[in-house]
Amino acid sequence: MPEKENKNLNSQTVTLTNYNVCEGIEIEDQRSGAEIKTKNSLTVKEVSGTGKKGAVKIDIIVNYCKGCEICVAFCPEQVLVMNKEAAEVVDISKCTKCNICEYLCPDFSISVEG
Repeated sequence: MPEKENKNLNSQTVTLTNYNVCEGIEIEDQRSGAEIKTKNSLTVKEVSGTGKKGAVKIDIIVNYCKGCEICVAFCPEQVLVMNKEAAEVVDISKCTKCNICEYLCPDFSISVEG
């Protein structure tokens, strides 16, 4: 059986979706400002901030999102984008708490609270 090659982690990009997060661990995604939590073995990206109509929190359950892009397509303020695997909040300050993303998500993977 051939030996596995050890790679220097400094020479490659490690993304948050490349590994499973242990239960109870909280990580902050430096790119989007999202706080990544695990709840009941589910990975949840949580972004809080001030939108156009006050305080807002958007949770995206990464395990449920299948990447259909419905939330991205119908968001009137372009708050969301698709990354490789799941929807992602890019600018929470534009959010009007219209909840269209939440209502149209066929997998119940996104929630908007205000």
